[in-house]
This record gives sequence, structure tokens and C-alpha cells, in this order.
Amino acid sequence: MLTIHINDNWLVFCTFSENKLIELNKINFLEKKSPTFLLKSIKKYFKNSSEKLSDLENVKLVYYNTNSTLVPTDLFDEKNSLNFLKFNTKIQVDDFTANDSLIDNEIKNIYVPYVNINNYIFEKFNSFEYHHYSTILIEELKKRLNSNFSNAVFLNIGDKNIDITHFNKGKIIFYNSFEFSNNEDVLYYLLYCLNELNLDTKKILVSCTGQITIESALYELLYTYIQNIEILDFELSDNDQYNKILNSNILLNLYK
Repeated sequence: MLTIHINDNWLVFCTFSENKLIELNKINFLEKKSPTFLLKSIKKYFKNSSEKLSDLENVKLVYYNTNSTLVPTDLFDEKNSLNFLKFNTKIQVDDFTANDSLIDNEIKNIYVPYVNINNYIFEKFNSFEYHHYSTILIEELKKRLNSNFSNAVFLNIGDKNIDITHFNKGKIIFYNSFEFSNNEDVLYYLLYCLNELNLDTKKILVSCTGQITIESALYELLYTYIQNIEILDFELSDNDQYNKILNSNILLNLYK
């Protein structure tokens, strides 16, 4: 199985066999790239890896962008998907929208995938799955809820974005993604969200994932303001050269 993680700044190709990661390739770009450029890069990867990928049985895509919004299923109307999105992201009238179901179908995640990439993968493999990264992230974080804390906040640190998710008694209360440039930005957005959600920094548990370690300056900064903070562990690879990349993005070894 092949999973392609698609971001405007990078692509990651993860190949699995019997549910085990056997190969990981990441392509970084110096600046944001267009969907057209990303598709060319994917085609080039397939061309250079044709022998290894000849017997693929399953392909999945994960889209990493901020063009998404969560809507309660009871209020969801697919015909109004663009109207839901326009409140928190820039959209075009001809944008194609998709939606994922999550949290036992209580929530719809509306987002904009790249049609050119979807069409190419469909033509090449006839069938495939695709999701927005926040769908997979939220579902995984829900599994990690700590029974000792009825309120819990998760902070996921990516390359240039952070994701803040709040659960209360097993229900998702809040999710949002923010662009950041430095550690102080991360602290600001986290404290701002905690304040807006009326959560006490002395009592709330903040569980961190992604590009943060106990030894990092970011962890030290957050710990100054938040007493209950932890870093979650996730499955790594037997191949040490992959683990730095896997540690930076928990979804790479989860969506398989």
C-alpha cells in the first residue's frame, strides 16, 4: 500500500507491506507550490519508482491545507459546502469540495482537495481513498484521551502550522489550525485558545505531538505557563533513518 501525504511545501510517500512501513521518501520544496507542480512531482516519483510500485493494491492520499472546516452532521448540507468554507478560508466559486465523517459520524470535515491529483490517481489505479489530515489527526487524538482528565487539549506542531484540539467528556469542543513563525507564536495561540475556552492553565492537560521534545526550547516555554503538559509517544519504524521524519508528523505511520 502507498500513502501520499500532500502539502504545498512537501510531499511524503509511505509504502507499507503487511501493515509495516518499508519505505519512506520525503520531497521538500523551498516555497509553496501549485497543484500543477505537485502533480508533476508525483508523476516523476511514479516514473522513477515504477518497478517498486508495480504491484500496488491500495493507494491513499492525505491533504494538508487550511481549506477545511468542521460542521455538525445535523447541520451539514453538501450543496452548501462552499458556503460553510467561505467563513474561514479563501475559496473560488468553482472549487471542488469533499467531506470526511468523523467522531462516529457526529462531525463532517469539509475541505478542498486537489482535483488534478485525484483525477490522475484515479486514472492510474482506478480506485483510491483520500482524506484531510485533520480528520485522521482528530480521530487518533480521540483514542488518546486520558480518563483522568475530563477536559483535554491536544497541541500538534507541524512545519508551519499548529493544530489545537479540545475534548470534553469524549466530545470534541474545538479544533483550529494556526500558522506560526516562532515558539512565542505557539504559546500565544495556545494561551489564547485556553482563555477563550475558559480552561485553567493550572488544571488542563495539554498533550503535545509533532515537532517538539522534552529537551526543546518550545517545551520549556510552554511548561513555564502550563503545569500539566506531556508529549505523546507513537509507533516508530525499525529503520532509524525514517524516525526523525516520523516523529515530526505522527500521521505518516498511522494512516495505513
